[in-house]
Amino acid sequence: MNTTRDMQPPEKQPIGFWTVRAGEAIRTRTQGALRDIDVAQPEWWLLHQLSLHPGGVNRDATIELIGHNDTPQAIVDAIDSATHKGWVTQTDTRLTFTDAGADKFRDAADVQRDLHTERMQGVSPEDFATTIRVLQQTIENVGGDAWHW
Repeated sequence: MNTTRDMQPPEKQPIGFWTVRAGEAIRTRTQGALRDIDVAQPEWWLLHQLSLHPGGVNRDATIELIGHNDTPQAIVDAIDSATHKGWVTQTDTRLTFTDAGADKFRDAADVQRDLHTERMQGVSPEDFATTIRVLQQTIENVGGDAWHW
């Protein structure tokens, strides 16, 4: 980190630069922490979706819903991996947790809570919410889809 030179004031800095840098740093940290408990990030997204729907989820709808986080194929691979690891059972159309999957979700959710606490150091809940709203508005301003489940 270069701290020997002054930076321009925030209002003169490019938001795209900082969003990419923040995304890269958060993604690297998150993937590493999840990897430590043998969970790939797409597997986390899948487990998270299953936690929201204890009765199970439609396989194709889940791929479509969370595929934009990476690629649809990454979610297909996560489903296959989670099934192989015994976390998920699947029929032709439905995915459900196994007991081992529910346990793994709780472990990964603990990691995610710890990571969120780490990221929030020195950031008020109000500033965090403002940042999210500003980024969503920025995305919409340039024609993007500012949506997340």
